[in-house]
Amino acid sequence: MCPDSDREMPIRRAHGGDVRQRGFPDRASVDEAIAWVDRHTPGLSFEEVRVEQARGRIPKTPWSAPADLPATDCACVDGYAVRSAETIGAGNYNPLRFRVQEHDGPLLPGSVALVASGEALPQGADAVLPFEAVQAHLDALDVSSPVAPGTGIARKAEQVRAGSTLLESAQPLRPQDLGLLASLGLKSLQVVRRPRVQLAIAGPKPGRGSASGDADGPMLAALVARDGGIVDTLCADISGRDALARAIAGSRADLVLVAGRTATGMDDESPLALAAAGEVAIHGIALRPGGSAGMGRVGATPAFLLPGDPLACLCAYDLFPGRMIRGLSGRDPGLPYPVGEFELRRKIVSAVGLVDWYRVRLVGGGVEPLGGVESGGLASAVRADGFVLVPASLEGYPPGKRVTVHLYREAH
Repeated sequence: MCPDSDREMPIRRAHGGDVRQRGFPDRASVDEAIAWVDRHTPGLSFEEVRVEQARGRIPKTPWSAPADLPATDCACVDGYAVRSAETIGAGNYNPLRFRVQEHDGPLLPGSVALVASGEALPQGADAVLPFEAVQAHLDALDVSSPVAPGTGIARKAEQVRAGSTLLESAQPLRPQDLGLLASLGLKSLQVVRRPRVQLAIAGPKPGRGSASGDADGPMLAALVARDGGIVDTLCADISGRDALARAIAGSRADLVLVAGRTATGMDDESPLALAAAGEVAIHGIALRPGGSAGMGRVGATPAFLLPGDPLACLCAYDLFPGRMIRGLSGRDPGLPYPVGEFELRRKIVSAVGLVDWYRVRLVGGGVEPLGGVESGGLASAVRADGFVLVPASLEGYPPGKRVTVHLYREAH
């Protein structure tokens, strides 16, 4: 629920560290913050949906085939069912003539039967001649070349054997998965329920008003959708601690995201708003960009504080609330990017004690950083091909070092 400026809501005041104009006396490590996320990720819940509505959803459990597919030997092309042994000796100068019989009983010697692709074969047939392989006459046809057993036939259980696992859990359903499920007669299935997210965007900082639009709202809504969630409520341009606290306290979602006003200026009141509505567990993380992120709870509902700077917001989202949303939607909670190993063309400089999120671009089969770790803004992530996470224990990487790159392209 978004706050109503004309309606007051009681706010429970809670103690929390105020870092405004003081700075962070200490910061939680990225590992500590991730451990908090994992400890407070609620259990999965499920719902039943129709197969045609299940694209991108996660099955409740691995799914096994209830029957063979095909259920019996059948034609995989349109044509004529035949006994292959009876075509031996056929040639251009010695065509063999066959009678065309009705497809309502066993195949008679010297006969063929018209079949459609997917249709069960008549008893005795072991091959299918396509129309272009025969010369048809009224109620007979000529075959000019022999055909091997099994030609034009899909064997029983060739695609799927009853009891075999078709779908693993934690993998989003693809269009081909849905088609196969439907071909086996499935109408609906149990999937993980999409987590509902309330998104609150704090009012812009001076100088970040209407002249430059809100990047965080559209970006976070897209990230939540990518990770399997739904933005249930979007509260934009909320000004003031009490209004933010009312938005947080009134949420009925599975988790709350608050973007903006999380740093150390006098107007950075999002952490105080969360402390008023519930509790702040962590504020300040040893991460660049994204170090002013935080997390806590309102009752049993997890809540996350994300920096207003769009690049810092992106980095902090992927590591913390994105991890929870992916876990709640049944996906792998890890970073949702494919990875590759590349040689570093230029050195990366980092600070011991901080995890640095360096944007990099591919150059001549290797990678090079795009400027400093906190420079370039969101445009640096747009220009980048991926990013390198430098562990807190390292001072960076020298040129020539092979590094793991998370690639900015869709994993699915």
